[in-house]
Parts: sequence; C-alpha cells; structure tokens
Amino acid sequence: MKSTPKSERPHIAIVGKRNVGKSSLVNALTAHKLSIISPSAGSTTDPVKKAIELFPYYPEVLVDTADIDDQGELSLKRISKTIEAMSSADFAVLVVDARKVFSKEELELIDYLNKINLPFIIAVNKIEFGVNTLLLTEIKEMDLTHFEISCKENAGIDDLKFKIIKMLPAEPKHPY
Repeated sequence: MKSTPKSERPHIAIVGKRNVGKSSLVNALTAHKLSIISPSAGSTTDPVKKAIELFPYYPEVLVDTADIDDQGELSLKRISKTIEAMSSADFAVLVVDARKVFSKEELELIDYLNKINLPFIIAVNKIEFGVNTLLLTEIKEMDLTHFEISCKENAGIDDLKFKIIKMLPAEPKHPY
C-alpha cells in the first residue's frame, strides 16, 4: 500500500450533513478509529485524507469532509473546502440518516454531484434505529444507488465496500 503515491490513488469523498455518521463510516471502512467521532456536531472541520486499501482490490484515499450544513463563524469556508474536495474526487459517498428524508442540502448536493458527473452512492446509515420508507421512496424515484448500513453495528459495510470498488473509475481523473 505504501508504494502507491496518494496522487495515483482514486479519491473517495465522504460527504453529508452533521451527525449522519461520515467519520464513523470512514472508521468502519478502514476497520480502524482513524477519524474522531462525537455526538456533537462539527467534529470534522477540514477535509482529512486517509490512504487506505479496500482489500482485495487496490489502494484508495478516503476524504472525510466537513458538514454540508455546517453552521457558525467559519461555515462558508468549511463548506467551500468540502465542495473543493468533492470536485477533485473520483467518487463520493453521500451519507444520510436512515430515519429522515432528504433535506434541502442533501438534494442540492445530489444535484451538484450529478452536475459535475461524479459517480456516487448513498449510504443510508443508522438502520439500527429503523428506516424511513419515504426516504427509500425518494431514492427509488431518483434512481439512485444506495446501501443500508449501520456503522455502529458494522452492518452492510462489506457490501458497501464491494459496491464502491465496483463503481470506482479505473483511473483517477487527475493528480492531486
């Protein structure tokens, strides 16, 4: 893994709203506690890149991003950094809360991902609390690929990894 420079690895941006489990997903995908997780909003303030290998495939870089609905004094800067990280990524995982429906910010993010032609998958997280059938209807109506997961219980993570690997472009789109 160490022999492949980050610039030659596909970059996967993990994006979403506050407290949907973005950093928990990074930890679950890597099977290590790489990202700080907290019940408090805003644990991740800047994009954090982590070189990984989703075995048995090839090396990637996960990019844990700040919240797309960040609030506070530095929110516009943080959101800009998240958009920048997405724009230079090869793939994105939009993490959403299984108990809710799409928010305005999430719908805008989906539109943006489609506009920049960035392949993505939706990780419907926190299924241990139940899944909102209206969310699943929205996903189906928009013809989006999704996986239902629980980072807390490590449910569906291996299937999500496999799908991400299958959907990744063969080559990174540009050097980082």
